[in-house]
Amino acid sequence: MAMVLHPWYKSVKLPPMSASVKFRLPIFVMIFLALLLSGCRRNLMRVSTNPGGATVYVQGKVVRLEDSDRPLARKIDEKIKREKDLNEDETEFHKDRHRLQLTPVEYEFESIACGYSIYCMMKGYRPAYHVEYIKPRWWEYPPFDFIVDCLPFTIEDLREVNINLQPEHSIPGTPGNGP
Repeated sequence: MAMVLHPWYKSVKLPPMSASVKFRLPIFVMIFLALLLSGCRRNLMRVSTNPGGATVYVQGKVVRLEDSDRPLARKIDEKIKREKDLNEDETEFHKDRHRLQLTPVEYEFESIACGYSIYCMMKGYRPAYHVEYIKPRWWEYPPFDFIVDCLPFTIEDLREVNINLQPEHSIPGTPGNGP
């Protein structure tokens, strides 16, 4: 037995659109979509040591200046690829982008709900190893994450990690360090 649907849509007559509505509607839709696509999140981990000035490795890679602002690094790469001129700030960043950062450093991380291994070294101090678990914020769970990504502004999630470095030399007279 075939099912027959009533063609109700044929019986409904909508009033014709005026020329101004026909012109404004696509513009409104384009602006709305541009606002939806402009939002994002920026996840930063700031690693500082006591004393400052240590070299930091995250996930086995040394942290460089370009790791603190990956969107700018990608933008510069695209401009260079298309052989376009860089502005003053981009030129300054590009000149130093491969330079090693010393603590305090900012590292842009991508994954949440996982552990990041952090290794710090500095001359005269023992290397320090730390695993930082990135616990999701309330807006990083579904469906809130989609809503936050569609907001027309950038939300910055900054995580602070403090690591104390121990001096390499031993203190005489303390247990386990000899006479």
